[in-house]
Amino acid sequence: MQSVTVAAPGGPEVLQLIEAETPQSAPGEVVIEVAYAALNPLDNHARADRIKWNHPGYPFTPGFEFCGRVSSVGDGVDETLIGRRVATNGQWGGNAEFATAPAQALVMVPDAFDWQLASCFSTCAYTAWLLVHSAAKVKPDQWVVVHSAAGAVGSLVIQIAKSAGAQVIGLVGGEHKFEFVEQFGPDAVIDYLRDDWPDGVKALTDGRGADVIFDGNAGDRAPMNLDAIAPLGHIVYLGASAGQAPPVPPSMLIGKSCSMSGFVQYFHQAVSGGAEVAATHQALADDVWRIPIEREFDLTDIAEAHRAWEARELLGRSVIRVGGDL
Repeated sequence: MQSVTVAAPGGPEVLQLIEAETPQSAPGEVVIEVAYAALNPLDNHARADRIKWNHPGYPFTPGFEFCGRVSSVGDGVDETLIGRRVATNGQWGGNAEFATAPAQALVMVPDAFDWQLASCFSTCAYTAWLLVHSAAKVKPDQWVVVHSAAGAVGSLVIQIAKSAGAQVIGLVGGEHKFEFVEQFGPDAVIDYLRDDWPDGVKALTDGRGADVIFDGNAGDRAPMNLDAIAPLGHIVYLGASAGQAPPVPPSMLIGKSCSMSGFVQYFHQAVSGGAEVAATHQALADDVWRIPIEREFDLTDIAEAHRAWEARELLGRSVIRVGGDL
């Protein structure tokens, strides 16, 4: 089978498409014939050795989230799963024609979802809903700021927060992304490459600042969130696409009695009782909420996909066509 491998950390050029052995089902696992894999930011960060949490180690096959059909099952796994459309994330390996995953990590793909949506809903949709309703518990009329509003999670957070009655400001890296984000209904869009973007937030909120800020960028500009947050506000960090943020002295939080927290989807799912599943599946099927899937790359173009992501050329979510419509 064809498989992408990363033998050592580096830029997109280290991604190699090779012929590999088709994996076999171990006890408790399934083998999935891969249809599509989403281009998850963690694929890029793991390739470049920018993450420590859940890094698969080298060599590894990227593909943090993917979908396909179960082709075989290992001991102890229900054989009726064979042929089912499934999605999974956090297992890696999706940038190959076949990949393994624990049976307990599978999400059944709703019949109404096409394969492209199937590749990314179990991260984008669940993360966005849990950010709004579990991590921040957004309330009507609160002001919410969303970093990376032109991304898949950011654009969906805008839609879900608006549905919760919030007023939403989207932050994007450049005015050329304004039109793309405006289709998701934010109350305002601001270019966060401007050093005065917190002033823009305060101008929109009568000088008070945002009640909630969702930030997947972090980086050396992260302290600007503390200028934009309102007293008693809450900043949620869900990633570090721009690199690690500087340390925050407690005294900087005391002044506004504001709070900061981190977010990992799986911890919130462990206590959600599946609320994110019930809330998002039908809304996505009915196009009430939409994950913008803007680019599709072939598996042979994986290096170009990573390069485009690194260059911040991509909007929404991009997907990798592996086996296609199975």
